[in-house]
Amino acid sequence: MGLTTDLLYFIRQAFVILLYFGGILTAIVALVRKPEWGLLLMVAMIPQPNIFYKLYSFPMGKDFLDILFIAVGIGIFVNKRGYEKAGNSVLVIILILVSYLALWNSSRNFSLPFPISYANPMIRAWKSYAFMMAMYLLTFNAIKDDKKQLKTVVVLMALVVLFISVRSYRSYTAGASFMEDSRTTGPFWVVGLGGNHFGHFIVYCSAMLFGLFFLDRNKWRRILFLAGVLFSLHPLFFCYSRGAYVGALVALVFFGLVQKRILLVLVLAIMVSWQTILPSSVVERITMTTTKTEEGGIEHSAAVRLGLWDHAWNLFMKNPVIGVGYGGFEFAAPEGELNRWKDTHNYYLKMLSEQGIVGFGLFLTVLVVAFRSGWRLWKAGKEGFERGLGLGFMGCVLACASTNLFGDRWSYVEMGSYFWVFWALVDRGIVMAQKTTPPSPDSEQAE
Repeated sequence: MGLTTDLLYFIRQAFVILLYFGGILTAIVALVRKPEWGLLLMVAMIPQPNIFYKLYSFPMGKDFLDILFIAVGIGIFVNKRGYEKAGNSVLVIILILVSYLALWNSSRNFSLPFPISYANPMIRAWKSYAFMMAMYLLTFNAIKDDKKQLKTVVVLMALVVLFISVRSYRSYTAGASFMEDSRTTGPFWVVGLGGNHFGHFIVYCSAMLFGLFFLDRNKWRRILFLAGVLFSLHPLFFCYSRGAYVGALVALVFFGLVQKRILLVLVLAIMVSWQTILPSSVVERITMTTTKTEEGGIEHSAAVRLGLWDHAWNLFMKNPVIGVGYGGFEFAAPEGELNRWKDTHNYYLKMLSEQGIVGFGLFLTVLVVAFRSGWRLWKAGKEGFERGLGLGFMGCVLACASTNLFGDRWSYVEMGSYFWVFWALVDRGIVMAQKTTPPSPDSEQAE
């Protein structure tokens, strides 16, 4: 046993060292020749902070992803003829700029240092937020018109989701009843994100894979996509996120309406007999939503949310146009028991309170335009993979729109970056579909 433990420790340490020096080499290659290599490494690492945090002990290890980001960004200029004003690049840039202006607004409202250095306590959070959205720009421009590269990125993302789900499955043992500290959090516990955030990630990623499974004709990719969906069921259940459950049902209903009617029967069966077919701890978690206390009030977490929502709405009514500023809810937290809660637990209300109608309108625009991108590729795609990418992304958008009703599932780079990468791939797929002729079914199956 001791020898095995020592061997596993050696392998892990060797992997971390290889990842560090391999990352440096990849950054150089991305800078001078192939930016897509750097993109692939970023895609593999971003949702796995439990891995890339191990690099922090190395020189500049804390800047590992930033270095890759810069290398890919410059590499696109050097090797890919620069950035295109295509897809939804302009909308993403506007979103980044408006969020930065909102950061100045919160600095003014709460007497914080100017948001030009890390002296401002919100600058790191905003930087991660902007980094996440900028992944759209990098992905869209690093791929250009190479379908093989696009498919490679999708397959890599599917492998990452499958790996995270399998690892969560192997390291978790469900209890007979729900306990708050028994929730599976996947790799996100490293950055302080809990089961609700992990559930959101699993739901929107598995929705994407589900859509691809329906329409892609390559059998090996379909097996991969189906495996990703099936293994994601375990972390979905045992993250105990009620918001994630809602997101999964919304995605299932959508796929049932537009692709497979049999899924509507499945949804109906779940709605009728969920107390029988779901694990007992999951049933207990769901029933907590409507459980009343001995004093006749609603369950504590629901009561907290209602109080926070009321406070967020009051902040919005006082600052309806531009809100109190990026991250401002944390500094304007309500008094009393709710003071320790620094988030609205509803991203729509968070946007209203922090960025007013301007930011809220942009957020809704992103959801609508992203869904439209998926719809366009679903209709215009020349092959099953393209159409499946569009279909899956529509389910992904609906899942995101649903889960953000129950908390901030949008602002964290480790959890949210895949949405922007997916969107960029969809928009790039639309551009490719407009330039190419349909492939034969035989050639597509033979990939």
